[in-house]
Amino acid sequence: MNINKKLGNKLRVLREVHNYTQEYVSNVLDVAPSTYSLMEKGQAQITIERIEKLASLYKMDISDLLKLSDQTIIQQHFTYSNGISESVTINNNGLAEDERKMYKEVIERLERQNNKLEEQNERLLHLLEKLSETK
Repeated sequence: MNINKKLGNKLRVLREVHNYTQEYVSNVLDVAPSTYSLMEKGQAQITIERIEKLASLYKMDISDLLKLSDQTIIQQHFTYSNGISESVTINNNGLAEDERKMYKEVIERLERQNNKLEEQNERLLHLLEKLSETK
């Protein structure tokens, strides 16, 4: 895999972990969404100015943004009580300690949200059962 493709994959993962859309990141970079999409696919060159903006957006050093590797270090799967499931996979062994901490915090936050939603669903189901008993 070439460097542009590796960097593009890392940009996609960072964007998804931060819950940003391609449109939002393209606005930050002052490029068309289609151009940013090509960057994530590794099909467009990324200027140093854009790398600086991306590093600022993700609150990381440029050197950390440019560290690349193919090894998966974090994989988390979530299944919600409504049957919907999703996975988070971070494919980069060259992560800085701050990035690892950030990813771990994001995963922990998602797990807490998932638990709250499951508890909320349980309460709503219980209320529905009570309502149907009173009819």
